[in-house]
Amino acid sequence: MDSLPPELLVRIVSFLPSTADLISTRLVNRRYAAIAFRPLFELLRFSGQRQDHHPPWPPPTPGRELSEGQVGRTRTVEFVKLPEVVDEVLGLSLVQFTKTFIFDPAYYRERFWQDYLTQLENEMHEPVDEVGFNPDDDSEDGSELEAAIERVLEHRRTRPEREADIINAAQAIWTEKIAEQKENEEAVDAALEKLFRVMAALEKIEIKSWVFDGSVLYPGLEACPSYLIDAQRRGSFPTTFFLEILARALYATDRKIKDLRVSEFFAERLHDSPATRHLFTGLQHIRLDMLHVEFLADEAPRFQVLVELFKCAQPTLQSLSIMAGGKWPGLPSRGGHSLLKILSHEPDETPLVFPELEFVQLGGLILSTPPLLRFLRAQPRLKRLEVSHIYLSTFDAGWPRLVEGFPASVEGWKVSGPLGHEPVFAEGPAAYNWMMTWKPWQLPPTSGWKAMQRKAETYFERIS
Repeated sequence: MDSLPPELLVRIVSFLPSTADLISTRLVNRRYAAIAFRPLFELLRFSGQRQDHHPPWPPPTPGRELSEGQVGRTRTVEFVKLPEVVDEVLGLSLVQFTKTFIFDPAYYRERFWQDYLTQLENEMHEPVDEVGFNPDDDSEDGSELEAAIERVLEHRRTRPEREADIINAAQAIWTEKIAEQKENEEAVDAALEKLFRVMAALEKIEIKSWVFDGSVLYPGLEACPSYLIDAQRRGSFPTTFFLEILARALYATDRKIKDLRVSEFFAERLHDSPATRHLFTGLQHIRLDMLHVEFLADEAPRFQVLVELFKCAQPTLQSLSIMAGGKWPGLPSRGGHSLLKILSHEPDETPLVFPELEFVQLGGLILSTPPLLRFLRAQPRLKRLEVSHIYLSTFDAGWPRLVEGFPASVEGWKVSGPLGHEPVFAEGPAAYNWMMTWKPWQLPPTSGWKAMQRKAETYFERIS
């Protein structure tokens, strides 16, 4: 190994799967310590999640605060404390090696606790699915079951009163934090500018929401998963706000990135500005995960803000992922939707052409077939597709016709979730649960595609 050139050793070290492996490599000798140094600090995360807490949703993986295969360091931080943390990180002289920056600081949104109380109120009217009683002891008239259900309902009715003191204390903390966030916005902007000036190797930014378990933060609450509460209020996730403040910092420092990923993205909150145009210019990879997609509805006007921003990425974009439904991708919005609302020219919705686009991923959407096909066929270098929880709402234009119309450049595509088409009712808005399920292996042998099944995924390769 000592005889290998440094470039090859760097390549070998890049395949090490965890931070622990890189730390062990650094202990071999000085040469290996130098080689493992850079990848050890290529990822930086500013997260509101405490390292001894796991988010309530999705189920946690013990001991893994970073995604599998990623190495780096995570710094627990509140939004208002970003200036202090930035100074601390800059003092370590490691930021110059950061390639991936994950941003999900603790951000205290308004009305969170009012929404929590609303959730408790709603639960009082929900059916009782589980009760604690022994069926063998049930009376002939079912009175034992009724008594058990009543105990559950009484527990729900008294819960707001039981938790009142804790909620009041949490609200007081929230009010103070919200005021601090508003007062410190300019200081946060300045801190992020200072950070990005040093990040010479930065290529990727991933923006997430702070996901926490309120019952861990405030013992005594029965259950308080932040994601479920935030999802009640449209646009309550701060990720689009985070996107704009990071865009301002990149613009001020003339720093460009290649890869942008935004979770819980709310397009209606996004502004077309010099900073956001600067952010999108030169992007090679874009992934937007969103809950609400009404702006994509067939009857909706074109969403000009995103159109203009995608135009900035037109010459360079290589992969595009648009995933809807949040953590419930199998429950897309009702009605037909079209990607051309954000990916076309006006007035005739001519699809935007991305000359370098090779990969498209779509999930959690009900799509009209003709505009989808028009967009795909307009891309000259499109090679791969991935779809999950996609339902086609156009009558007589289901999956076989869509697959038949794929551009000749497509070499393969993957299905990683349920698909549907052929709406049951001709009238009314399309809905995923009123469509026929389509099985990918229903494609006939004459389709020109060879299918391969791997666990819950189906891969198709074009037959030459």
